[in-house]
Amino acid sequence: MKKNLLFLLKLAFGVGLLLYLVLFIAKPRAIIAVLKEASWPLLLLAFALHALGFLFSAWRWKLILDARGGGFPIPELVRSLLVGSFFNLFLPTRFGGDVVRVSDTRRMEQGLTESLAVIVYERLSGIIVLLVFALAASLAKISFIRVLPMLYASLLVSLLGMFLLLLAWRTVPRGYLASRPCRRPWLRRVLVKLDAFHGIILDFIGQRALARRVFFWALLLQFNVVLHYFLIGRALGLGRIPLLDYFFSIPIMLFILSFPVSINGLGVRDLFLVQLFTSYGYPAQFALAFSLIDLGFNLLLGIGGGLVYMFRRR
Repeated sequence: MKKNLLFLLKLAFGVGLLLYLVLFIAKPRAIIAVLKEASWPLLLLAFALHALGFLFSAWRWKLILDARGGGFPIPELVRSLLVGSFFNLFLPTRFGGDVVRVSDTRRMEQGLTESLAVIVYERLSGIIVLLVFALAASLAKISFIRVLPMLYASLLVSLLGMFLLLLAWRTVPRGYLASRPCRRPWLRRVLVKLDAFHGIILDFIGQRALARRVFFWALLLQFNVVLHYFLIGRALGLGRIPLLDYFFSIPIMLFILSFPVSINGLGVRDLFLVQLFTSYGYPAQFALAFSLIDLGFNLLLGIGGGLVYMFRRR
């Protein structure tokens, strides 16, 4: 009951925020006018890059799985990613569909614990690369701190949080959790699982050759993501926003969307883009058209993932 209520509250918040932006900040007719002027060839190219990102993600995922003896084929991993994208449409974070991926690869030696550790390591590599992109681009756009101070604050907090997380992970010795005294059998089992999870991540961190290959594919994937959004902007005629600025703003937007504030970032994405595009002198209808196109691409791939899910269930 509580989960259903929380879901409805997040959905209501996202839809309410989106409707406010569409009806009061921008106007539906203005948004439609922007969409009518969009370049379809550029939009098709942007969608193709979005779809290509699934292949990059599958290769990165496979590298980590193979390091644990997984041996999963690329087509199977791509299908799992598509199904995950379907469930992401109804979940509050961009990582909600990872539950599907954990389940699909649970046949590994240590089961769900190992499968979950693989996903966490993969996701962390992507987040780190996004933050590095944002940091590098921000150094060239330091004047933005006066216009968009919250973006810089978010970036610094995110980088500090990642650093502290990695430091804490390496500081805790292997076997520490499993060695804790505990009288409750269920809690003992939880500590053993957590200790196994901690140990697997430590193994990944210690494999430098694997890390180089994983981060190479993460770099390629995240560059593809930024280029995808850049092409959407060009399709809408947003010529005043250079490619470098996308490397700063898009990673921060994606990081913000990872927090479970609304369903699939509904409303939150739109508000972020409205504030961002306003700093370049573009009215709200451009930001909302941009966001609707992004949402439309996600819906198309999500529907494809839903069809894959229905077919494999049979």
